[in-house]
Amino acid sequence: MKKYIKQLGLVLAFCLFSFQGWAQFEGTQLSPQAKISLITCSSGPELYAIFGHSAVRVNDPINGFDIVFNYGTFDFNEPNFYLKFARGKLRYKLSIAYFSDFVYSYTMDNRSVYEQEMNFTEEQKQQYWTFLTNNYLPANRFYLYDFFFDNCATRIRDGVEATFPNQVRFNISDFDEDLTFRNLIDLYLGPQPWGDLGIDFSLGARIDQEAAPYEYMFLPDYLAKGFANATLTGDGRTAPLVGEMKVLFEREPIPFSRGLFTPTLVMWLFFAVVLALTVMDWMKRRRSRLFDVVFFFIIGFMGIIMLLLWFATDHQATAYNFNLLWAIPTHIVVAFFLRRSTLQDWVSKYMLATAIIAAVLLVFWPWWPQMLHTAFIPVTLALGLRAAYTVWVSKKTEPATVTPRVEKAI
Repeated sequence: MKKYIKQLGLVLAFCLFSFQGWAQFEGTQLSPQAKISLITCSSGPELYAIFGHSAVRVNDPINGFDIVFNYGTFDFNEPNFYLKFARGKLRYKLSIAYFSDFVYSYTMDNRSVYEQEMNFTEEQKQQYWTFLTNNYLPANRFYLYDFFFDNCATRIRDGVEATFPNQVRFNISDFDEDLTFRNLIDLYLGPQPWGDLGIDFSLGARIDQEAAPYEYMFLPDYLAKGFANATLTGDGRTAPLVGEMKVLFEREPIPFSRGLFTPTLVMWLFFAVVLALTVMDWMKRRRSRLFDVVFFFIIGFMGIIMLLLWFATDHQATAYNFNLLWAIPTHIVVAFFLRRSTLQDWVSKYMLATAIIAAVLLVFWPWWPQMLHTAFIPVTLALGLRAAYTVWVSKKTEPATVTPRVEKAI
């Protein structure tokens, strides 16, 4: 709790500085001693921090300021904050903080901080400073965040290119590893198996397209690598965009532990329970109706969440989610009809279709356009098993048709 209170205090301090301290920078002419740097922060233990962070430092000892331009902030006082966040309509903003406070917050989280000074001439420094200060104006500082295409890292890359059009060359052919966007974020999700499950549940096939090397730079680590290999042409010279990376703070080693109960193990244990329950049902020629109601209701509810993420939000990455082949939203309706001991004919046909869909999904699992999480394999098996058993037991329990006996008259 103390940790979060401290972080909240730093956020409030940043906001206070942004509103009260900006006047001293308006129209400022940077001194020849000014330095502008790319700041890269390493991963943190929490899911929101697992991919790292990027910012821009401007240090001018003559003018007496050392500040950070940070594109990764938002306003907690934004009306309908949580609804906008869920729908992908929350506006992020460029904020400013004292560099010492910025670094302190990351050292408190045991996150490394690295610096790459940009090899700008005096004129280029002033050009980029003008871009940053103009970007900070109230009319320009807000933007609609997109994790893959418009975030704290891509804003810096795009800002440098906008300041020096056709002058920046990213020599990033060594990035070409045939990775998709999902592959790239999976590089960071080893310590967060449940977070990985949630991401694979929520994000659809769009992030399974192969990323171009240029697009790798939505991740702060790749932005730092991209800048390290880039050149800037101007003032009759071509020079490396940044100098050697300096370590401002090196975090203490963090022991890696995925824990025993990973999502895949938990789901296979769940399937084992479902299999045992089904075997007992078969031996007693019964059906555990309460389990089926709850199980199919939960799966249907999960499907509705996926549909809402696809159609009711502006998140591009949540579209075309093939998890809907097992989390079928209509299950939530059919669940109520599974309470009955004798199923209606349409319900039996629906469950048969569910079993067939599950079988097809499992057979072609590696070849779907979306890389589905392996933890959903036992869930799909459980759905197919219960659906097939429901069809089988409903046939066994159908009331026999009685043929009326006709008595012959004497």
